[in-house]
Amino acid sequence: MHTPLFRVLSLLSLAGVSACGAAPDDGTTATDDAGLARRDGALVRDTGVGATAPTAVLELHLLDLWAQPLPTADVTLTVTRDGAEVPTAAGAEPYIRRLDLRTQGRYTVTLAAPQHRTLTATLDFDGTRRDNGLSARLAEPSPQGLSLTRGSRVIAGVAVPVHTVVLGLRHEWFSAQGRPARRGNRIDLLMDGEEAWRTVNADLQTARETVNVSTWWWESDFELIRDAATHPTATEAQRQRNTALAIFERLPARKRVLVGQFLSMDGLASTLSSDAALRAHGTQSGDNFEYMGQANETRGAFDFAVRPFSFGDRVRAGFPTLATGLFAAESLVQSEVPGHHVDLTKWPVVMADVLAASYHQKFMTIDQRLAFIGGMNLRRVDWDTSRHRVFEPRRMLFASTADARQEVVSRDHLPDNGPRKDYMVRLEGPSAIDAEDVFHERWDFLRRTNARYSPDSSAYAMRAAPAALPGGQQVQVTATLPAPFDENAIAETWFNAVAQARRYIYIEDQYFRMPMVTEAIIRRMEAVPALRLVVITKPISEWTDPGCAWTRRTHEDLLARFPDRYTMLQLRSFDTQVTWGIDETEARFMDMDVHSKMLIVDDVFMSVGSANKNNRGIVYEAELNVAVYDPAWVRAARRRILANLLPDGTTVSDDAAQWYEQLQQSARYNDAARQRWTDEGDDISLDGRALPAEYAPRGFVYSLPMRGVMRCFIEDIGPDMV
Repeated sequence: MHTPLFRVLSLLSLAGVSACGAAPDDGTTATDDAGLARRDGALVRDTGVGATAPTAVLELHLLDLWAQPLPTADVTLTVTRDGAEVPTAAGAEPYIRRLDLRTQGRYTVTLAAPQHRTLTATLDFDGTRRDNGLSARLAEPSPQGLSLTRGSRVIAGVAVPVHTVVLGLRHEWFSAQGRPARRGNRIDLLMDGEEAWRTVNADLQTARETVNVSTWWWESDFELIRDAATHPTATEAQRQRNTALAIFERLPARKRVLVGQFLSMDGLASTLSSDAALRAHGTQSGDNFEYMGQANETRGAFDFAVRPFSFGDRVRAGFPTLATGLFAAESLVQSEVPGHHVDLTKWPVVMADVLAASYHQKFMTIDQRLAFIGGMNLRRVDWDTSRHRVFEPRRMLFASTADARQEVVSRDHLPDNGPRKDYMVRLEGPSAIDAEDVFHERWDFLRRTNARYSPDSSAYAMRAAPAALPGGQQVQVTATLPAPFDENAIAETWFNAVAQARRYIYIEDQYFRMPMVTEAIIRRMEAVPALRLVVITKPISEWTDPGCAWTRRTHEDLLARFPDRYTMLQLRSFDTQVTWGIDETEARFMDMDVHSKMLIVDDVFMSVGSANKNNRGIVYEAELNVAVYDPAWVRAARRRILANLLPDGTTVSDDAAQWYEQLQQSARYNDAARQRWTDEGDDISLDGRALPAEYAPRGFVYSLPMRGVMRCFIEDIGPDMV
């Protein structure tokens, strides 16, 4: 067993800095009976560097704003004194640079790295061996990281102050406020329910310790696996094995499930989004299957602002040996997301005390090493193939009979659920732990506040992040979390992405009514004449959709400003149905339920998850996304997404102007085909002949016309409500 002295020496040998704390300016160094140098009682180490001791030593730690070491190959560090460059020496770690200080002077330190903002700091050294003989500040007010801590080291028999300046670079795309943007992840884009849930099911079979699930809605009979060959004729017992509840009950791992609640915590509506079969596990001790619900209690009116953070706190948490030193005072790092007054009472009638928000996060973690994050619930509508066929028998409800499914196969009947577009990502690597951490925070909060079913819930401990995978992507798990968590990393990534956009912004989403971000998009499009905006969403009801007015206001403003650089599109599936012998062939156009939550910018950045493009998704609705900055990966994903939407066989261009036009051409062609059917009353007599080409749409893309705001039945709901 190691002695305390051995442990102290080990720490010092790694950091090169003593464990001295708040040593006074006039502190002295003495040698103890063992010949070890001590300063004010704290052990210091003789490095034996150089024939003579410098007046002081400056160490520069080159980190990002999450206090992670920057890759040395990417870093450019310049240190000057009086305009002349000063060389630095390698430190104890690759991210450390060392400089001996001998005389009074002012130093300018500039740190740069790709996709990070350049940081410039001014260091003033007073030429003494005082512990506070060096001061450091950012050259100009900037949301970057700078911390100064002081220690001591014995060099050539002399106690020399060590001034450690820790620099933290802000990434241009990722959120500084959120969890770290970690390197070395493997991320796979899963498109639509068939691919997504098949992949989830395969990985669930590897779970041995824990499976944690957050969903907005849970249905126990939701079928994850629906084989094309056998599902239409399978019996209920055969299909039962592939339902969410049956799959979970068979897993040896401990299962924990969080489901969103509506209107109030554990109130009258708390059972609306779950079912009795799941809730039964919440009261059964020892069954390795736990459940709790959670309501979002955001209400009233308040001023929204992204919470600032302490870079020094991140440094102390990540580097325990530095944490023992004396830190100089520092200011908090502020967010650049604009503040916003939120009023959740602006309904046609006063509803100040109604909880309109929810926990909308949809994600799953397996053994704290793997995460799935996306927009799909374990709910009847959250399954489709990427072919989005009109007559798809696997979109029938679980209770449907084999005969009913066969009627869909034979095109005698439409399925219970229509076509649906959505995405999920599979995340393996260090960032998976951040999804786990979100679940852990929520789970512990419910246990502390004695939520219903918490007596039969279990505590668990978080592990360290999994090891980085070679050649992996840099990924950030981003969240919107209301009080008491107060996290808005999704908002920060979206504002960052808009501010960096040069070629295109691609939005595919259930909603498009986010005035906060739209204002930033307009400013960016005005500043960058080549920037294009593509929005793919779904039709909105003029009578029942409370977001009708805000969606149309947004569309009208963008169209008026950028008629040649902005387009709004929708997705439709098409097929035909013969209804009277062989004479009458009827068109079956089905608007696709675009449930996506996708943002892509310039083939370099993607944000995808559960957050919709509305104010609430980035302010107070609980959401979880994944942000990816990786040009090769994002470009490949964007190609795949567009190839699925455009006519089969289309070679998707990498030129934003060209694929923008490909979408426009596809929409024009399909609009014309749709109009031909309208002119025919949606049925034509073919007498057994093949459908003429001009009546056959290609791909799924159509224009989405928007009529005026005045046609919306409800106009006066606040922009943060919808």
